[in-house]
Amino acid sequence: MQKLYNKQISLLKMLATALAIFTFSSCIKVKNHCEEWKVTDENTLNGSCPLDLCSDGSTSNIVFCGDGLKDAKPGNTIIISNDGCCTLTRTFIRMIRAF
Repeated sequence: MQKLYNKQISLLKMLATALAIFTFSSCIKVKNHCEEWKVTDENTLNGSCPLDLCSDGSTSNIVFCGDGLKDAKPGNTIIISNDGCCTLTRTFIRMIRAF
């Protein structure tokens, strides 16, 4: 009888612990991770256009958050747009700060 009582108490303690962990883990606030990056945006003329209508490139600081950080690595270059005449690329130079 005592063994059965001890097993029931142990089971209740495990269930209470699991319930407490579940309750407190659902209260944890998920922060959206953001980073500020120094990037260079550059337009290049495609061979299919007779006139150079592409704007000049620029270097700026841009904040990326969540999924926007998937390409953020120093030296990584991605294509932002390609309209047939001009291709806009972005090169990540360095991370400035994370917040």
